Amino acid sequence: MKRQFHEAKRISLTGDRHNNQDRSIVLEAGSTTLLAVADGLGGHPKGEVAAQLFIDTCELMLRRADHPIRDPRRFMHECIHKAHHAIVNYGDRQTPPICPRSTAVMAIVQYGKAWWAHVGDSRLYLIREGGILVQTHDHSLVQAIDQPISGKSRSAITRCLGGLDQPPEISFGVPMSLQDGDTLLLCSDGLWNQVPQEELVTLMSADDLGAGLQRAGNMAASRPRSDNVTAIALRWGEKPSKPQPRASRPVSDDPMEEAISELHDVLARGSK
Repeated sequence: MKRQFHEAKRISLTGDRHNNQDRSIVLEAGSTTLLAVADGLGGHPKGEVAAQLFIDTCELMLRRADHPIRDPRRFMHECIHKAHHAIVNYGDRQTPPICPRSTAVMAIVQYGKAWWAHVGDSRLYLIREGGILVQTHDHSLVQAIDQPISGKSRSAITRCLGGLDQPPEISFGVPMSLQDGDTLLLCSDGLWNQVPQEELVTLMSADDLGAGLQRAGNMAASRPRSDNVTAIALRWGEKPSKPQPRASRPVSDDPMEEAISELHDVLARGSK
């Protein structure tokens, strides 16, 4: 198996909002990398707490798990269900009780393979060779009925963490082997809803992944009435070999030695 490496970049911007209810994490544990983004639902109290509880649950479970994770799908299922119950229990303990809610999207990467799962309208993209190979399907009203919708109903989601006693149905992606140059992008709707898809792909395909992600985030956050903007981008690829240092002759203070050395160089070039 050839040696692989990856780089991961992360942003989280408040946008045109009073506070940031998004949360994210990139966590390495042995051969396993966990990526997760959560978007606390506006219009419901303590969305930022719901988002943070999901992130905390993912981190705690990864730290307790054996690595590599034998069954990533089951692991993600448990993360989402435990986070849901933690959010519901937190809301029930408040006086009066409240119903915090959050979206969730997460991915596990190990040994060149990626698994992912999501609830709500936070998305995962797999970008390869300048195009979108995979895009998660939002759990939202507009995608559920597959017809144009205007107004606030357009952004209404049909599944989330919290709110109901029963955990939401989770959508799992088909595990995929990553290729050199592939980019995984996990993001809240504050990014994908504001940056045209073609431009987003171009920015995520840039050589400088961090600069591309920051530019996309700034573009989304600068829009009028923009939402919180949170994203993680992971670039997979073969680790570039370090350039070998060129051989150089010792520097000498003796003019005669310098002259002889230069003569040797001339003769060597002439013999090629």
